[in-house]
Amino acid sequence: MKKTLDININYCGMENLNFIQRFTTAYIHIETHADPNGQIYDPNVGGYCFGCRSPLCEMNKAEQMRCGFFFLFNTMTGNSATRRRFDNKPTEMQLLTGYNCFDEHSCGTDFTVDFLFGYTGYDYRVVTDIATFKNEIITSIDTGKPVIAKCAAHNPRFRLLSGYDGDALVCPPFRYDSERTEQPPAYDDIEALYIFGDKIPRRYTLKDGLANIRRVMEYNANEKIWDDYLIKLGGCDRYPSDDGIVTASPEERRYRADQWGDSCHHNFYIFCSFGGAFGCERLLNHELHKELFDPVLSELWGEFESQWVLVDAGHITHRFRQEQIWNIEDLERIATMSADACDAVATAQKAEKEMLAVIKQAIEILDKKGE
Repeated sequence: MKKTLDININYCGMENLNFIQRFTTAYIHIETHADPNGQIYDPNVGGYCFGCRSPLCEMNKAEQMRCGFFFLFNTMTGNSATRRRFDNKPTEMQLLTGYNCFDEHSCGTDFTVDFLFGYTGYDYRVVTDIATFKNEIITSIDTGKPVIAKCAAHNPRFRLLSGYDGDALVCPPFRYDSERTEQPPAYDDIEALYIFGDKIPRRYTLKDGLANIRRVMEYNANEKIWDDYLIKLGGCDRYPSDDGIVTASPEERRYRADQWGDSCHHNFYIFCSFGGAFGCERLLNHELHKELFDPVLSELWGEFESQWVLVDAGHITHRFRQEQIWNIEDLERIATMSADACDAVATAQKAEKEMLAVIKQAIEILDKKGE
């Protein structure tokens, strides 16, 4: 027996190969095949989904569509607003959404899984009985629904199964190369299957997604995560610190540059999905985006232009690594780099506070509408 679903949506470089990405690809396939004549995406409407102006997206309209949905889902779970501690110890919010740099960015916690299925209006089952895996996969594929598999090997943790060929499994094309497929897992490497069920009334709405974002951003402020960044990167005149990078040893400066460099990718680049979710106009024909861009809310989302300062902060602070701050002996130069970095981080901290205020305002509007 052999069957493979026609899933030819390559992955975007801005996405981590996590549960949210796998869910997005499966969701788009199921939605578009459920209504072949419906148009949920218009590549000729609106600007870039997240502003990187990648030529790869321009060459692949299907990839643009999936980016928009990925950013929406990554944002509504609250994941794109999580901030890593400087010492890389997972925060309570990271553990909630599942973003853990030590687990291949899995984002497959019970919270994230249940929210995504509930937010999009699908019933689902989590199957852990290995004796039933083959039959479950064949049944789902035969009904036109791909399956998400959680694998024991974290390389990556979650795989999307798009077909079967006898006892072998099939995964869709990998990243930008349509001729290359991702290595499918063996049955004995699978820990659990996530099976899409019937379309059902949504259990979570936009208001629930905004509440997720609010919870994460409030946590960041209450735990003073941004303040800790300024302490560890400070030590100059404008940002005095007894534990700053200016007076740290070369070994400690290198450690902090590496720690911060790793944090930058998560804190700033992954946050691009926040701007992608609230700035993508290409999905307005879809129910989730109609809800997001309700006329009473659209004007609010225009206030998120300031979110790009988070990305700018990532670029500025990356100089610690680029210029190898651990090899610099001139303390005045180190102090200047410290001041520039802290200026960027402080600006990003202020921007996040402003964005939280907008999220709270949107929730109040939805409360008044009775949603």
